[in-house]
Amino acid sequence: MNAGERGRLLLVAAGAFLLYTAGAGGAPVYLDPDEVMFALQAHSIAATAHDLDGRFLPLYFHMSLLGQNVWFHPVIVYCMAPFLKVLPLTDWTVRLPSATVGAINVVLTYFIARRMFAGPRAALLAAALLALTPAHFIHSRLAMDYLYPVPFVLGWLLCLLIYFERRDAWILFAASSLLGLGVYSYIASLIMMPLYLAMTLAAILREQKTTRPWVTAIAGFAWPLTLLAVWAATHPAFVTATLERYGQPQPIDYLQGFKGLSLAAALEQARRLLAFSGATGRISMYWYFFDPAYLFLYGGYTNVMNSTRHVGVFLAPLLVFVPVGIVAIATGRRTTLDLILLAGFLSAPFAACLVVPEPYAIDRELELLPFGVLIATRGVERLLAARARVYRAAAIVLLALVPLHFAFVLFDYFGDYRIRSAIWFSGNRRGALESIVARASRERVPAIYLSTRHVPYLDAYWQFYLIKQRRQDLLQRTIYFTEGTLDPSAVPAGSLVLASRDDRPLFALAESRGLRRIELVPEPDGTPLFAIFQR
Repeated sequence: MNAGERGRLLLVAAGAFLLYTAGAGGAPVYLDPDEVMFALQAHSIAATAHDLDGRFLPLYFHMSLLGQNVWFHPVIVYCMAPFLKVLPLTDWTVRLPSATVGAINVVLTYFIARRMFAGPRAALLAAALLALTPAHFIHSRLAMDYLYPVPFVLGWLLCLLIYFERRDAWILFAASSLLGLGVYSYIASLIMMPLYLAMTLAAILREQKTTRPWVTAIAGFAWPLTLLAVWAATHPAFVTATLERYGQPQPIDYLQGFKGLSLAAALEQARRLLAFSGATGRISMYWYFFDPAYLFLYGGYTNVMNSTRHVGVFLAPLLVFVPVGIVAIATGRRTTLDLILLAGFLSAPFAACLVVPEPYAIDRELELLPFGVLIATRGVERLLAARARVYRAAAIVLLALVPLHFAFVLFDYFGDYRIRSAIWFSGNRRGALESIVARASRERVPAIYLSTRHVPYLDAYWQFYLIKQRRQDLLQRTIYFTEGTLDPSAVPAGSLVLASRDDRPLFALAESRGLRRIELVPEPDGTPLFAIFQR
């Protein structure tokens, strides 16, 4: 790589990082509850090396504020903790690690494409396409773990490319080790990383006509999982709670269902387990994830946190580039790495279909993105190399449309999307809680009452913004209450009460019981969701 190529790569990486960090504290407009919990755990690790429950450097994190059966994977927490060790806790800083991961993905995509394609231009194109992919842009600006499997997959793919060039066993070991470590990045990785290991073994057999290197690959994948085996053995509640959370019966429950049955009855029981609502329904759902409208036009009717609903998973020009790339792979030399790209693209929805069936859930299949972008780059190469001038012209026009379409994405994302998505991000809790902190700093406030009846996880948000404002002392004056449990006349004079607009009984009784409404907290569209009262 010469100096000019390094400079161009640095420019693309820096551009991606700036794109993902610019205004990230307010776009998305608020923090999601999961973001708050990841941040609280990371802050606790950074400050004390213990999680919120007092465990020393745990392998998995119990998110008790979200639910007793909620355990989250550790990679995002341990990635976020170093940032919070040196930076203050803010809405922007907790999203900074994800932006960094997004930029790393762009760089890794460049190095992969540089080895797969003819020259640096194709590599820069692949990196730029990933940087501008709407789903990648959106999730690089969220402090959630959905994006975190992607660098492990890209690292594996890069190491595999290098291994097939050099045949060094340690590189193969590194490739499969990345998959093993990637298991800890996100719940879907428990399914996807073993699948990528299977692709690795198949690729070795195709390239080398032997299974001897399989031992190295399996060993590399297995050693990180010894930690999981020990953790599961010493924390059985983790396994039980995770299965319950995702609606999966424990293995013993399956076996109990067959106890005492005749052979015919047992076969009937097995047939019911494979009924449409089970395996058959999941197979049908698989096709939703390849709906062209979802992939390239509007993103499907998905959670607004995952899509603006005005753009697809990929930019619209890839509606041409991806199919052409697939055809190029199917009709060309079909190298082993080309086939892995195709297998990775087609298998991306597997975990999303098997665990929690949810159509158009791009957050559960973000591994799709680099495979799709690399296939699209193959498609661009095929069009530009075509003999017919019309195909070359079409490729140039479509490439010119890429930045134009992304400009529309930015205009919508930083504009109307902030308003549309506000309620999906739990409303203006930040404004309400920071207003209370500000008043408590100016006035004598003997107690702070927070309504949790219609505001779930408010205690987690309160802890977050108290740390942000360095007013953890206010926790000692905080009282949580639910609808109908607060007697306004018993509230000490000067105290503050936070309620949502759904706390109608409190609103009705407030004035007659001595509570004065002092502030309505506006949402981006001007409609108030929260109100602050004072005794």
